[in-house]
Amino acid sequence: MTDAPARPTDSSPPALNTEDRKLAELGYVQKLDRSVGTWASFAIGFATISATTAVFTGFGAGYFSAGAPFVWTLLLAGAVFALWAFIAADLTAKLPLAGYSYQWISRINGPDLAWFTGFIALMGWVCGMTGVGFILSGYLGGLFGWAMTQTAQILVAIGVVFLCVLINIYGVKFATMVNNIGVSLELVVTVGATALIAIIAFSSPENHQPLSVLFTGGESGDKDSYMIAWLAAALGPFFGLIGVESGADVAEETKNARHVVPRTMMYALVASIVIELAMYIVFVLAIRDTDAVAANSAAPIEEIINQQAGPVVTKIIVAVALTNILACLLANILVATRLAYSMARDNMLPFSHIWRHVSPTRKTPTYSILCLGGLSTLLLLSALVNEKAFNFILGIASLLFFFVYILQTIGLLVGYRRGTIPAPEPGTFDLGRWRLPVYITALVVFLGVAANLVFLPQFASNKWVFLGIVVVAAIWWATGLRARLRNGDAGQNYAKTHSD
Repeated sequence: MTDAPARPTDSSPPALNTEDRKLAELGYVQKLDRSVGTWASFAIGFATISATTAVFTGFGAGYFSAGAPFVWTLLLAGAVFALWAFIAADLTAKLPLAGYSYQWISRINGPDLAWFTGFIALMGWVCGMTGVGFILSGYLGGLFGWAMTQTAQILVAIGVVFLCVLINIYGVKFATMVNNIGVSLELVVTVGATALIAIIAFSSPENHQPLSVLFTGGESGDKDSYMIAWLAAALGPFFGLIGVESGADVAEETKNARHVVPRTMMYALVASIVIELAMYIVFVLAIRDTDAVAANSAAPIEEIINQQAGPVVTKIIVAVALTNILACLLANILVATRLAYSMARDNMLPFSHIWRHVSPTRKTPTYSILCLGGLSTLLLLSALVNEKAFNFILGIASLLFFFVYILQTIGLLVGYRRGTIPAPEPGTFDLGRWRLPVYITALVVFLGVAANLVFLPQFASNKWVFLGIVVVAAIWWATGLRARLRNGDAGQNYAKTHSD
């Protein structure tokens, strides 16, 4: 009598798909929900950039700093972010991991530089999501006619942030579904509304400004002073394109990530630039009463729409715009928490065992989401003590991201020289022979932008907040993390030898 042969399912683990197999090769077990498709990947990148949020928040500062020609700073910003998008697409195709910049630097340069890169990026995302929450609460007040004091706006912002926290905790499928709806509305309704304003404005000569205003500025003053003002006005368009790499941070939840994310990253950037530029130009030319727009500096877009289409249409357009800004906030929280989870998975953060916990039912890093929501709340509450605190939060976000880009590019140049950049896989995006020219050009450009964000008079306070964040990162590295790394209790190999 012979023993019955064992069925394969009795002893063989289920076969891994290609992306999960790649994740296993990099030392990790798939715990997150790989349910993000091509459209959702594009929507995450597009929502994080959020053309509507960028225009609604950046228009006033740009227009009142440098006049109508500020719209062309978007082309400058687009060229800069295209460099970063090419770099991020190349790395995502090779290292499709949650934590994007942190993971890339960790594997190309080592954990020490990766820690500073990851922590600064994390603070950038937290500042960014805090700023978006505050902006959204202000427009909510305007939509419903609430009298919004600083205190009231902060409390509403906290409520909005935690609504998005709860949506993210519920699961990535639900979060991306809500995000997809917001992006669909943005692509259809917001673009349609911009076209409507353009049609009304250009229906009669007295309804719009001449095209020449887009090319005139600083005629009666010092050209050098105007150039400084023009560069300062670029903060809005630059801030408006931050997040182009966000799809890379959700790579572990994206189907066929190595092929999908590089493409959707580029699609999101191009779509955002085209839509933002069209909106900036239309709304500048649609100004009928400049004094009225200046008087409503907190919501200039609302005033412009009201001048052209009346209060009812304005309310409808602003209501739709709020769904776009909500999608932006959702995407920011999603991306920030994946970075925190990725760093905690490598035991790089204090109390990492808490932040890397993934809900077995929701497949989301629940405590990381709650933690970053709480940190955002603390930043919002700081504005109760000092009204200028919120200005620091907004101003520092761009500087933090560009410092991450600088650290990333320096690390890549070192990795290029040492030969530690992973080889491309067949059929995936690769910079190839353009790698070194792109790295060098990007580093020069990123340094130039960061210098403006530090030394232009309008942003002089940024450097002190930035230095404070770097000091916090250095203290943890010196007092806790360095010992962990030395003992093998943190870093990219930690997950291979430890299980929760």
